[in-house]
Amino acid sequence: MVGENFTLLFEGGRNRSLFRVLDGCIVLSQLLDDGRRQITDVLGPGRLFGFTVDGRNIATAETLSIARIESLGDAELHATNPAIASELKTTLHRLQAHATLLGRKTAAEKVASALVELSRLFNRSGRNAVPPRLSFHLHLTRADLADWLGLTVETVSRCLNRFKREGLIDFSHPKTMRLLDPERLEAAAGFTRQRSGSGARPRN
Repeated sequence: MVGENFTLLFEGGRNRSLFRVLDGCIVLSQLLDDGRRQITDVLGPGRLFGFTVDGRNIATAETLSIARIESLGDAELHATNPAIASELKTTLHRLQAHATLLGRKTAAEKVASALVELSRLFNRSGRNAVPPRLSFHLHLTRADLADWLGLTVETVSRCLNRFKREGLIDFSHPKTMRLLDPERLEAAAGFTRQRSGSGARPRN
């Protein structure tokens, strides 16, 4: 068991182990030249981290909640494991999708995408779909969301308040998020348009 706001790995540090998140929320981040933090991925239960380049961590890993972490041992011993290879492919796909989000999506689409993604990550059943519970614990602060989405805190707050006014979400407590209309939220994120290949572009 690891406490909240605990740094597990440091960017550039030596590491030979892979780790699995059993419970809780872990974020991976990199430090930009000007000192700003860019969150590159948010990990929930079942996700792996600790992948390295030349034996050095490509990102800092830190907890945003109390978390349970399992060490899988030497990463090189798992190099030919099909499950590890599949997780690495998933990680690369998520990084590619995040690059698209940062470069091409509007602010509203970014925030909506984040909420849909977080609802999937922290669904108790762990299924890769919007959870039937329609609510989840929002481990990320507004500042964390801004660092993840390449936005300002003010823009994140403005988008959240807009979605609340429009009846898509509700957050009477800043750490509890309810999805009132998941389909419209997916549409606001651009996911429906991606599947259909058409549709109007949402407002900023």
